[in-house]
Amino acid sequence: MTSADLALRNVRKSARDYAVYFMTLTFGICIFYVFNSLGSQQAVMDLSSAQSMTMRMLNSVVGSFSLFISVVLCFLIIYANGFLIKRRKKEFGVYLTLGMERERVSRILIWETVFMSLASLVAGLLLGIALAQGMAFVTASLLGVKISGFHFIFSAAAIGKTVVYFGLAFVLNLFFNVRQIGKQQLIDLIYAGRQNETSRAPRPLLAVLFFLLALILLGITYVMAAARLFDSALLLNFMLLVGAAGTFLFFFSLSGFLLAAVQRSKPYLRGLNMFVLRQLSSKINTTFVSMTIVCLMLFVSICALSSGLGMARGIAAELRGSAPYDATLILRAETEDGNERPVFAPGALDPALTRSGGADLTAFAAASRTAVFYDASDTGVVIEGPGGEKPALYLLGLTDYNAALAMQGAAPLVLGPDEYGVNFGSGSAGWDRALTKYCAGGGSLTLGGRDLRTRESLLRRQALEVSTRRNPDLVLVVPDELLAGRQAKKEILFINYSGSSLEYERLCLAALSEIKTASADGVELSGLIETKIQVNDYLGNTTVTIAYLAIYVGVVFLVASATVLAIGQLSEASDNTHRYRLLNKIGADERMLSRALFTQNLICFGAPLLLALAHSAVGIAVAGQITRKIAGIDISGTSAAAALVMTLIYGGYFLATYWSSRNMVVRG
Repeated sequence: MTSADLALRNVRKSARDYAVYFMTLTFGICIFYVFNSLGSQQAVMDLSSAQSMTMRMLNSVVGSFSLFISVVLCFLIIYANGFLIKRRKKEFGVYLTLGMERERVSRILIWETVFMSLASLVAGLLLGIALAQGMAFVTASLLGVKISGFHFIFSAAAIGKTVVYFGLAFVLNLFFNVRQIGKQQLIDLIYAGRQNETSRAPRPLLAVLFFLLALILLGITYVMAAARLFDSALLLNFMLLVGAAGTFLFFFSLSGFLLAAVQRSKPYLRGLNMFVLRQLSSKINTTFVSMTIVCLMLFVSICALSSGLGMARGIAAELRGSAPYDATLILRAETEDGNERPVFAPGALDPALTRSGGADLTAFAAASRTAVFYDASDTGVVIEGPGGEKPALYLLGLTDYNAALAMQGAAPLVLGPDEYGVNFGSGSAGWDRALTKYCAGGGSLTLGGRDLRTRESLLRRQALEVSTRRNPDLVLVVPDELLAGRQAKKEILFINYSGSSLEYERLCLAALSEIKTASADGVELSGLIETKIQVNDYLGNTTVTIAYLAIYVGVVFLVASATVLAIGQLSEASDNTHRYRLLNKIGADERMLSRALFTQNLICFGAPLLLALAHSAVGIAVAGQITRKIAGIDISGTSAAAALVMTLIYGGYFLATYWSSRNMVVRG
């Protein structure tokens, strides 16, 4: 039998041992291909030039970031493969005892690595190619574009890059495997499974004290984060250091605390609970450093997935709400130094359109309407938002306002006698609370000798221009007759295209560029053109980059964390096979052994995850407060998507680990 035949038979026989290793390779290759094939998705999307540039930039950023990701995945491959080598050292020792040469043992190991690498490479690429088809729809949604003529997406460049990067990782892994077997003495190979790790557990009383200290340190970290007491680099570093120390002490003292807490309870003496707890205590005592690292990696992964996806969704919602029309031309009066002039003649935009000659709106616009905004500085209305913010305040006639709403497909505003409405287009929670309080209190103003009041039902949140500004103008909607004789402060032309083609955008920009600078009554009028496509371009550049980098980092760290835990549990099961068989001989049936294994795996996977979730709950809440205040963006609402990713990957590793360890100790 050749070395290749023997290696293939060994791989088939040890398939259950290779499950976690195969999952790690397949996940890593799949993730790597999907994110490096983003450039090929442009072929199925109707992208503007700016959006095409965004995709090229994203592809470049992800490509550069992939070098770091490949290093992480290479470490995981070597780490996961180390378990297999440890598991099979006795087998290799038997080969040498029977007279097989070390060179042939090395050849067998080489062939096994080649077979597993090829199988995982093919499986990972096939899964990656399948997921890349769905990723195109996700990208199109984030960019706000349509899929045009969808066809099968395939990236030869991404396949080549994946093969090269992982080929190098496999070669490096092969070198470590051969070197590890080559330098081992025969006696070490034969008795590898009986070597125990050194325990560094504190005594039970000290363990309880350390556990309480860990809770105190974590409590200090959470309070500092919630109160946002990290406005300097020194305080931020102190908070992170205290949090890391608390996490370390938590796992360092966990086994002793569990023993002290559970030993005095009746369930401790039932079934195999005593054995399970002792096994857990021994495992945690030797792996508390790796469990600390895993917990912090899970914290980064959860925060990256939740906050990154939430930020992308929040930016998308904020900016999409800032583009209620296909285009707007805003005409403002300016002085020579560029400052906005208080007033100019109302209706200045109409003669400007007439004078331009070439500005034929019917060539691209299905609907258009102008609205005149008036100065409101003499109304005495003062409304402060979060942080004391005061946006620009304007008066707008009810007719113009309802016409603007009609072009959005929104319901008109109805004012009663001596009433006025309030409109603010931002979805910021802080502004919403401030305006609701103002309107519910019946805020009043005096205009044209009439006293007007508002109420909560007259508060609207409609954007009235296309803009990427976070805080739009605050508009007071009043009866038309009260604006007679007042001079305007700005005028807006609203435009909706006849269709969705980029050709209408080109025609619109060409026409409006002719009229964006005009004059009326000797005052220079400066026009600002904003379009929905421009907003979506900005949206895509920000949202897609944040979302994909967050997913990339989050998934890779999640796979890394799950792999480290899985290998640790499989190593534990391999080292303690003889103990489980002894339990079986003294009366423990297969069901009891399976339940004991399940409990061990559940606690070892669950403890770092639960603490990471506690860290993440505080971190995401603080990040949400900061983004709402600074950018007016709500990053909540993505927990379901993050939970789904966590369940599929982390839960998959947990089940694979339990299945593999059960086959080791229960079925031999």
